[in-house]
Amino acid sequence: MKYKKLLKTVLASLLLMTVLSISAFANTAYKTITVDKNGDYIETQNAYNPVMTIEKIDNEILSKPGDMTISGEKLYIADTGNKRIVISTLEGSLISVISSEFLKQPCGIFVAENGEILVADMEAEAVFAFTEDGVLQNKYEKPTSVLYGEKESFIPLKVACDGNDNLYISCKGNSNGIVQISRSTGEFLGYFGANEVTISLWDRFLDSIFTEEQKSQLQQTIPASISNLTVDSTGIVYTMTNIETDQVIRKLNMSANDMLKTDISFPSPSDLTIGSIGNIYASTSNGYILEFNSEGDLLFIFGGFDDGSQRIGLFSTISAIAVTENGRLYVLDDTTGQIQTFEPTEFTENVHTALALYQDGKYIESKEPWEKVLLMNNLFDYAHKGIAESYYMEENYAEAMKHFELSNDKEGVSKAFTELRNAVIRKNIFWILGIAVVVLGGGYVLLMLRRKTKVLAPAGEVIRKVSDKPLLNQLFFLFKIPKNPIDAYYGIKRENKVSVKSATILYSIFVVIYLADKYLRGYIFSTITVGQYSVIKDAAVILGILILIILAHYLICSITEGEASLKNVYCAIVYSLMPYIILRPVVIILTHILTDSEVFIINFLNVIIYVCTIALLVVMVNELNNYKASETVKCIFWTLFAFFVAIVVLFILYVMTKQTAEFVVQIWSEVIYRVQG
Repeated sequence: MKYKKLLKTVLASLLLMTVLSISAFANTAYKTITVDKNGDYIETQNAYNPVMTIEKIDNEILSKPGDMTISGEKLYIADTGNKRIVISTLEGSLISVISSEFLKQPCGIFVAENGEILVADMEAEAVFAFTEDGVLQNKYEKPTSVLYGEKESFIPLKVACDGNDNLYISCKGNSNGIVQISRSTGEFLGYFGANEVTISLWDRFLDSIFTEEQKSQLQQTIPASISNLTVDSTGIVYTMTNIETDQVIRKLNMSANDMLKTDISFPSPSDLTIGSIGNIYASTSNGYILEFNSEGDLLFIFGGFDDGSQRIGLFSTISAIAVTENGRLYVLDDTTGQIQTFEPTEFTENVHTALALYQDGKYIESKEPWEKVLLMNNLFDYAHKGIAESYYMEENYAEAMKHFELSNDKEGVSKAFTELRNAVIRKNIFWILGIAVVVLGGGYVLLMLRRKTKVLAPAGEVIRKVSDKPLLNQLFFLFKIPKNPIDAYYGIKRENKVSVKSATILYSIFVVIYLADKYLRGYIFSTITVGQYSVIKDAAVILGILILIILAHYLICSITEGEASLKNVYCAIVYSLMPYIILRPVVIILTHILTDSEVFIINFLNVIIYVCTIALLVVMVNELNNYKASETVKCIFWTLFAFFVAIVVLFILYVMTKQTAEFVVQIWSEVIYRVQG
């Protein structure tokens, strides 16, 4: 989805909005944003409302708390500044405090299934396991295994544990991945889920030409270290990386493969936690909270940066986020040492109910809550996907297609269209076969009548008279191009087989086909956003490109002593586009008939169109100018070069003209202001 590229801009805009305005949907200090079917961000009603702020745990004031988790009805806080662990009720009443001589800088906390409290301590360079009474049960230090790496440091940031007693530890600066240790034996089990290294094209180029010695002098490309992690109730590991990457959050299976269908990327990530239905909550250090579904699709963004006004729902710096079984969020601000809590609204509860059913494959049962969601907010396009699946299961494929399209799910549209098409074919198979027999039989009869009798002679005479008209002859000359290109281009150059008028008509047809290809494709194969049309602009652009190519080629031909006149170039280029003019309408029609599993047919036709067009253009250059092969190649190269130079010059002129116009308008406005003043 394109939102991963825009999220940084959206969060910056939200920061400004939280300072300047109050949400139009509810009296809160923040706006709630969701994403529509096109990947654009839109404001929606509140997904979560603030409930209370825990300023301190009874009389215990938190100092730069680094992490927090919820287990059962208890809140566990790594009170980093005070070198302790604080345990409280969900309402903020103190239960106990673990102040151990071993704790120096506790920054990560996790509660195992048996109630053991696991604490990651950066300064102590160890992970500690405590009972709830504060008794130290175990201490996990740097593994001694050679597989860990002798020079590799062990500075734990976060810790988690699965049901198989495997510890997962993210370590500062360790690019090898998550450190996996057996909780029962302390044995190092290996690294898990390292981030992938992104190698640029430039790096690949250098790698291909440099010697081993030169490569050793280059800065080594290493994966980013994992900054945060958690494990859900099923044992799935989630990681967070606090640098700009396409995969800030990953959901790893046992093979360390990312299970998210959508890459999650946003700036300044700080913490993550997993809800009861597998939804992912993430926070940013500058105060925002994001919720994704289990597949990585964005549901909501809310919260914001507190500029010092201390408004509820805004934060100075979020260090941790946790969620209860019923969806109440607890958000820890390490600057103020306070915890703010949020309750899901009725709208969000309906979304969660529908998601839970949808993710369990109960599509029909999920339709009712999805419809409730749309009644509350008809702009929440994700609901249409759930409704579409329910209609699909009910074999109502037409309605399924409609709702898949409303959610911009082309794969779903293709799936429903396949079933609908099959149903139509099965229902009308005899009519289809009958029409095919009539058409083929009728065609055969007409062919026989034409060959053996004179019954069709009058009709043939009429067709001959019409086709003998010069303009029609010139237009139909298009079909002679692929039969014998060399003779055809000779006819254009020497025998006036075509005219400027016929070429202009074909250019007009070409532009119409180009626009139809862009705007009239079937939905499954469409590449534009519905409703975002710029027909005049597109027509002007393609005409401008054609004019530049014609002029550039004629200029190069003149310089290189080619024989082609401007008329020859003008006419021959459009006749060389014959494969596009003839086959592209076929492709457009097929986009309304085929599905994404049959895209190879369209791809095959596209290959034919482009290969044949390029071949005809090469032959055209050679024949019109009477070039040798080497001269033809040079002419094509310099034509393309001249074309791109013209584009650059026109762009510079456009920018200069625009700036000059803006300057003149500013001067004129200033003059008017002073005269009126």
